[in-house]
Amino acid sequence: MYEGKPPSSPARKGWSLDSIFGRSADADVSERQVAPSVSSTPASTDVAANDLFSRVGAFLKTHRLDPTPTNYDLGYQYLGGHDPAVVAAVDAAIAQDGFLRHDVAQQIVESTANTVSSELLEKLIDQAHQSMLLAASLVGQSRSDASAYGNALDRGAAALDAGGEPATRALELMLDLTRTMIGKTQDAERRLAEMGSQMASLQDDLAEAQAVAESDPLTGLANRRAFQSRLARAMAQATQEGTPLSVAFCDIDHFKKINDNFGHDTGDRILKMVADALVDGAGEDAFVGRFGGEEFLVLFDGIMGRRAAMRIDEIRDELSGRHLVSKTTGEPLGTVTFSAGIAQLQTGEDEGDMLRRADEALYAAKNAGRNRVLIAGED
Repeated sequence: MYEGKPPSSPARKGWSLDSIFGRSADADVSERQVAPSVSSTPASTDVAANDLFSRVGAFLKTHRLDPTPTNYDLGYQYLGGHDPAVVAAVDAAIAQDGFLRHDVAQQIVESTANTVSSELLEKLIDQAHQSMLLAASLVGQSRSDASAYGNALDRGAAALDAGGEPATRALELMLDLTRTMIGKTQDAERRLAEMGSQMASLQDDLAEAQAVAESDPLTGLANRRAFQSRLARAMAQATQEGTPLSVAFCDIDHFKKINDNFGHDTGDRILKMVADALVDGAGEDAFVGRFGGEEFLVLFDGIMGRRAAMRIDEIRDELSGRHLVSKTTGEPLGTVTFSAGIAQLQTGEDEGDMLRRADEALYAAKNAGRNRVLIAGED
């Protein structure tokens, strides 16, 4: 960047670099003096962030919580005091049990996940907006500098054509002007490169935040919102291409009794087990989501209803053959089953119609004795 300027003189007053770029020599000095204090801020921020990260790790270890992304987020929200609801819930749980139990931590995560994600997304969006404003300002300043530089060169060329001493002075100033412009260009390139790195990091943060916002914290599956978004896109494509599409609505049988008899911790393990069974058995061309509670949805893209029903029934049969035992007490848990309703996309129906038919088939399976799979529209 340009550091020295030729002394001003009456002959150069109208041609000074300061007047060309609309700034004073004091402004450059001031900026260079302020720069070190500005650059020191990220370092102090990094130290604070690292300290909080270490405290989060110690928090998880103290309460014997697995180092999962959701537990780290819970510890971050609690220790950082970012969400009063999280702080109050964790404090109440510790006061009651002496430590933060795994099942209680999961309940807190589930009850606050949407709020935390929304706040995080809002913050990241604001950061992106500020970065874009800064980029626009930098581009605008660069255009203004380039225009001033071009106009100054035009005046210098006219002075050179005139010859004599004015031409010599014009040549000297044009050299100084060119050095200054080179410095400004290099500085703009550096700042744009820094902004590019920041935007790349921000893009990763946004992708991670979106993944958190669209994931069920307990099972890791797509949540209801994410599943419905995926279903809408798949339905539009299936309608356009004329390919089949089916959806399965699955519900764990007597899940309330499991929670009542064995506790929510066991219930959470059952939910994870069923989620894993659906993912493993549905196939690579299927998309599994948790609709809420003990309900799951499976999207079969390019597959007819009967074939989808066969896959779900195979999963149901395999799951019902497992004999489960409590990990903590060794007490037999019996078997876990689920009921399911299948609907294949019909011409002219929307997302709501299709899910409603699958839901009706599910409740028909429940009323028929549970632990079975029924296809909508079939007796």
